[in-house]
Amino acid sequence: MDQEILSSLAHFQEQIEALSLRFHKLKDITYQLYQENEELQRENEELKSLLFKDQEKAEEAVVKKEGYSNLIHIYDEGYHVCPLSFGERRKGDCLFCLNLLENQGKEK
Repeated sequence: MDQEILSSLAHFQEQIEALSLRFHKLKDITYQLYQENEELQRENEELKSLLFKDQEKAEEAVVKKEGYSNLIHIYDEGYHVCPLSFGERRKGDCLFCLNLLENQGKEK
């Protein structure tokens, strides 16, 4: 009977050690997954910020293009777009307006 109890205890100890080993392996895997997840989250945030910067630049370009188009339209309607006489009716071409439009066109 004592031999049977000792044998059962030895078997139980082996099972506990095997379970402990499995637990440590799972713990290591969990830690590795946690590290990978942290790295992927950082990378994802960096990619999001790059994407949003590109989108903002594209939106700014559209706004600048629209503003430039509006200035050309106003000038073609016969009004000044230069800061000196903005909104006043013009008689003939204005070098200041043309210079402004040329510079705005280069910025696009």
